[in-house]
Amino acid sequence: EAGIAGRGPTLARPMPTFKTAYLIHGDDHGRVGERRSRLRALAETQGGGGVEHLEGDDATPEAVAAALCAMTFATGRRFVIVDGVERWKDAEVTEHLVGVLASPDPETTVAFFAREDKRAKAPAALVKAVRAAGGDVAQEQSRSMKELPSWVIEQAGRLLQRVRDR
Repeated sequence: EAGIAGRGPTLARPMPTFKTAYLIHGDDHGRVGERRSRLRALAETQGGGGVEHLEGDDATPEAVAAALCAMTFATGRRFVIVDGVERWKDAEVTEHLVGVLASPDPETTVAFFAREDKRAKAPAALVKAVRAAGGDVAQEQSRSMKELPSWVIEQAGRLLQRVRDR
């Protein structure tokens, strides 16, 4: 098939598919931030429906529920990116978000990001609600110096297997 102006084949990139909800959490703050940045860039270039970013005092379970329920005039997939969910309480999530996530808009993706430490963790109610909505939960944990050699060997094995499978 000829591409633009007959200059050869067109290499169309497949559009990524998105789930309705994601939770990325863990104590590897760099990796959590990297995943947030990648999602935001992807959403801005391929979303078409707009990107809302809630952080700081604006990132409450009540505000997220309102954003998810708000009507929009945009067309295409809409993204709501929420930073700081490690500060939330289970009761707040249950009261404001569980019902909204139980019947998600198929054209909206909400992504929650939690930078955890010893005391601040993503609420268990949010983990459960994201999974119940058919979403993905990913934990990004730092490796201790003792764990690094076995982790590197495991990652190398996975990469080698991918090369062999091609």
